[in-house]
Amino acid sequence: MKKPIFERITEEAKKEAALLVKETKSEASRILKAGKDAISAQNESELTEAKAKSVERVRQYKERNEKGLDNYKEQVRQEIVVSIFDEVVNKLANLEGEELLKFVTNLIAKEKVKGDEVMHVSARNFKKFVTALSSKKDATNLDLLNKKDAKYNFTLSKEPTHVAEGFLLSTPQYDLIFDFKEIVINYQKKHEQRIYNELFKDE
Repeated sequence: MKKPIFERITEEAKKEAALLVKETKSEASRILKAGKDAISAQNESELTEAKAKSVERVRQYKERNEKGLDNYKEQVRQEIVVSIFDEVVNKLANLEGEELLKFVTNLIAKEKVKGDEVMHVSARNFKKFVTALSSKKDATNLDLLNKKDAKYNFTLSKEPTHVAEGFLLSTPQYDLIFDFKEIVINYQKKHEQRIYNELFKDE
């Protein structure tokens, strides 16, 4: 059985990130070295003066300098991790056809739905969702989605939702919001530290 599209996209993003990390580490090392050289050159006179005045000031100066570089390295690492999740958001926003159908089906299957809810999407994504969910490209006949479960009888409204990327299932009693960006943010909160550790465990 294939893994859910979100998991596969996450794994693909992590693979791409691994390559990015390798390239970025090399670039970061170069930048860090250049930054260190620049800091040293810029503060050469201060260092010389510090040496003349006090060994303790030299120690404090070096400690301050090293902490600055460590902070910069940590910032680079954090930006790499954030970029992974940004890429996942981007990939989800660009899903089409069968991949979009699979992802939508997977999200709905995890929720308690009656099956007759009305789906709303953003105006710019209406055509994409109709094409993915209906073989006839008919918003009132989402046959490709509805055949996934006997109780499904979803329709797609032309009335747009505020959700830029994702969809909303609506009834007079409640709304279920499937915001792709929020889904990734929630996943990030749970797994960011683990992914960070995996990416930089060899450092």
